[in-house]
Amino acid sequence: AKTGSPPSPTASFGRVLEVNLSTGEARRWQVPAETLRLYIGGRGLGARLLLDILPAHTDPLSPANVLMFATGPLTGSPFPGSGKYVVITRSPATGTFLDSYSSGLLAAQMRFAGFDLLILKGKAPQPSYLLVEDARVEIRPAQELWGTDAFEAEDILRQRHGHDIGIAVIGPAGENLVKFAAIGSDYFRHAGRGGGGAVMGSKNLKAIVVSGSGSIPVAHPHAVLMLQRRLLERLPNLPKAQTYIRYGTTSTFPITNSAGMLPTRNFQHGTCPEAVNRLDAEGIKKITIGNAGCYTCIVPCSRLVEVERNSQKLRLEGPEYETLSMLGPNVGITDPSFVVAANLACDKLGLDTISAGAVLGFVMECVERGLLDHPDVAGLRFGAQEAALKALEDIAFRRGFGDLMAEGVRTLAAHIGKGSERFAMHVKGLEFPGYDPRAAFGAGLTYAVAPRGACHRRAWPPREVLDGLNPYTIEGKAQYIKRLFDERIIMHSLLVCDYAGSGMQLTIEEYAEFLEAITGQRYSAEELWQAADRIETTIRLFNVREGFTREDDTLPARILEEPLPDGPAKGQLFGRAGLEAMKDEYYRLRGWDEKGVPLPETLRRYHITWQEGEL
Repeated sequence: AKTGSPPSPTASFGRVLEVNLSTGEARRWQVPAETLRLYIGGRGLGARLLLDILPAHTDPLSPANVLMFATGPLTGSPFPGSGKYVVITRSPATGTFLDSYSSGLLAAQMRFAGFDLLILKGKAPQPSYLLVEDARVEIRPAQELWGTDAFEAEDILRQRHGHDIGIAVIGPAGENLVKFAAIGSDYFRHAGRGGGGAVMGSKNLKAIVVSGSGSIPVAHPHAVLMLQRRLLERLPNLPKAQTYIRYGTTSTFPITNSAGMLPTRNFQHGTCPEAVNRLDAEGIKKITIGNAGCYTCIVPCSRLVEVERNSQKLRLEGPEYETLSMLGPNVGITDPSFVVAANLACDKLGLDTISAGAVLGFVMECVERGLLDHPDVAGLRFGAQEAALKALEDIAFRRGFGDLMAEGVRTLAAHIGKGSERFAMHVKGLEFPGYDPRAAFGAGLTYAVAPRGACHRRAWPPREVLDGLNPYTIEGKAQYIKRLFDERIIMHSLLVCDYAGSGMQLTIEEYAEFLEAITGQRYSAEELWQAADRIETTIRLFNVREGFTREDDTLPARILEEPLPDGPAKGQLFGRAGLEAMKDEYYRLRGWDEKGVPLPETLRRYHITWQEGEL
């Protein structure tokens, strides 16, 4: 990390670069110190700014929508796992607040170039890319990049501007406004969830390139070194961190499979015995040729794999657990070479692998049930590898039936009808990730109340099992899930990797220590917990303003009414009554009314400014 002496506490973070793509105008401004104190950075600060800047009911794919790339006060610093950024916007998939996370050199390069948040408004008059080199800001034509895949575009831009640039790029899916289009960085890292890539495409923006020659201020360098030393000395004796280094997120696969929460055949089952030693940690170890880590991380969890498929060698950084589950058992496939090929296809096309797997699984079930009769997907059944790979391209280019698949599971179910809505696995339009909540009841609450839709980043579903809780009860789950939410809010506002933090077993007090050492800003642990409540309530205000109600905090009928037929969770259900009871308790703990609307006293308690009568 590049570090230096801080100019002042307020100037060390909160620097905004705002670019109007329609006019080409760029301006820099500083977030007020009081706002920084209350919202920290990353998810928190982005939520506050989106609420303030974006007019209510803005069409997510219109030039009026705002696309934000945010870092946090720890981003790019020596803190482990600090090479993160978050994309914040109004989601075209759901219409809700969207925060989608990625890593890569872009996060640090933004700060080296003198800004911590990038706010994009308007729409470029032609396909373009944004170039920022320190004080220089240019919108350059990108006709020669438009239509290329994400890897090709990144290759060209790195040859043009240097290997060490920070970059964000979309593939054909983003250009074609696929509702689950991703934004890629450093080839294999993606802000995947919720369609941020479509928002970028709607602005005629193929890529963002950032290069800076500055440094990140550090208030107390000696204290930072001592804290780093503490973590490095602790690292060899942390079994979880060592597992992450050895297996990465593939270590999750045997946990979910043994717990009965592994999505199999569009969540019809919770286990997949055929995947053992093929797609689990030991199976992926067989094809692993190395590992890699994100910027400044001492818990390198990425796998480098190589497979042979159709007489061709394929190499990939990945696949992560979510991809293994959703493009594996969820579509009835346990062949590692297929998952690698599908992962590569999604990365190049610019598709979220989670939603892509959910869409494929849903269509496969509809075809097998005889609910869907269309020549483009006649062969798209569980286990059909080549048909699945073709469908991914059809989605990205909106070819034939792929045009409808590009809208996501919710729109597909509305079009197909015939009861398919019951097994359309989404919340608020965001497709389920790789965990079945019937095997961990708290996960059902997580998916229902998470503001961006079905989200595993707020409270990691296997935690219920690993923490020794009874997964098949609703008792105490609202309080437990709220605590997990709040932990992640703090991490995602600082902005650091929750996976590395979990592996290092960092406490909130230690995060506060690092924050003070790097920024000079002192927070007690209690102040950080309060900030988490403030941030979640601010995001809730955004969704309430956009028309979302308690009724939207729900789950598919398959989860609420159909028990799993296999695994440890066989026969278990929390049902509609159980979900509503958990919601009641969760809303109460948050200081929201029975409809999920934040109470006036809650807004006062957390110093949340709000236009009176706007709700």
